[in-house]
Amino acid sequence: MKFVSKNWIFKNLNSSIAVDPNVTKTVKSIIDDIKKNRDTALLKYVRKFENSKAKLNEIILSKKQLKQAFTSLSSTDRNSLKLAYKRIYQYHSQQKKKSFSIKDDLDTTFYIEWGAIENVGLYIPGGMASYPSTVLMTAIPAVIAGVSNIMICVPSKNGKTSPLTLAAAHLCGVSHVYNIGGAQAIAALAFGTKTIKKADKIFGPGNQYVAEAKKQLFGTIGIDLPAGPSEVLVIANNTSKPDWIASDVLAQAEHDPNAKTYVVATSKKIIQETQRAIEKLMNSNSFKNVSHSIKNNCFLILAKNTKEIYEISNFIAPEHLHIHSPFNKSYLKNIKNAGSVFIGENAPVAMGDYTIGTNHVLPTDQTAKFASGLGVDDFMKKTVFINAGKKTLQKITKPTINLAKKEGLDAHALSVEIRKIKT
Repeated sequence: MKFVSKNWIFKNLNSSIAVDPNVTKTVKSIIDDIKKNRDTALLKYVRKFENSKAKLNEIILSKKQLKQAFTSLSSTDRNSLKLAYKRIYQYHSQQKKKSFSIKDDLDTTFYIEWGAIENVGLYIPGGMASYPSTVLMTAIPAVIAGVSNIMICVPSKNGKTSPLTLAAAHLCGVSHVYNIGGAQAIAALAFGTKTIKKADKIFGPGNQYVAEAKKQLFGTIGIDLPAGPSEVLVIANNTSKPDWIASDVLAQAEHDPNAKTYVVATSKKIIQETQRAIEKLMNSNSFKNVSHSIKNNCFLILAKNTKEIYEISNFIAPEHLHIHSPFNKSYLKNIKNAGSVFIGENAPVAMGDYTIGTNHVLPTDQTAKFASGLGVDDFMKKTVFINAGKKTLQKITKPTINLAKKEGLDAHALSVEIRKIKT
């Protein structure tokens, strides 16, 4: 843990997106191999990294297998998945874009048509690690958007995959589940193989090889956002419970050894008590990942006043922001940059990872300054149809010709001028 100031944060907060050159080189080699050799290369990497006995016909998991995974769960697990599905679906169902038209003051009508992307690939990290929540968070918005072909790639460990992850895929009614992971999965979705159908856009978090593959293939395929280590910033007040703050910090640190956690307050006493509470909880529990994260990436920040708290928060632009105070409308005006904002003591960030209903695929590493959490509109695109009449043509012909000629584009000008002559 580090006690730091606003000035230290502004000067020293570094991006985590920088990639090891060896990772870049390895990923490029895998991509080139998949592009050239398709299924042959794909099977080679699956055998190398996941399952030495893998066969191509076993990479595709059948809907029967997904259903079996769902029915094999305990009633508690099934009901938990169903509750999460219901709440996530309810929240996201309000986001779907509707087509509309606009008429101008002349005789042109613009038809804005929203439609779903046809083929999407969802990357679910794992192997035997279980991330059914990521299936729900990525597949449900795609279902609501109307995506016709939803494909999931999930890595295995020695040929085995978490039943919970597969059960979530069954619950969402995805089209295809491929038992592959890593950069090879991203490349296969980008180019398509005989086994893997080509996707138009890829979503979902992954390790540094997955993130690098997505970046290298952007343009060949659409991507969501490069995902960095998880983050939380907790804004505490003078009456906050230090052990609750500490539990929120540790919950985020648990995600990744490189996760970043911040606590900011105007009370030195709360900051110090939070430090002691974090140490106490770490000593009395065996949380994974937290030691490295807390030692290197936990920042305790003493702010001068509320204005400075907002400045610090908006600069960090955290993936998760937890304000340990009751709701106040001033938050809506002053919080500019954050993935999701959790307000009050009844809204721990962990509920957002599973069951509150909002999406947990969020911008990290200060990208909340220009990006938002995953939603239905990410699975949709709009097309504009322009129906212009004679009045519009006559009214805007001269200015159009003038601007085209000023830019040295005489053919542009002619394509408008020739219509004026014939009208």
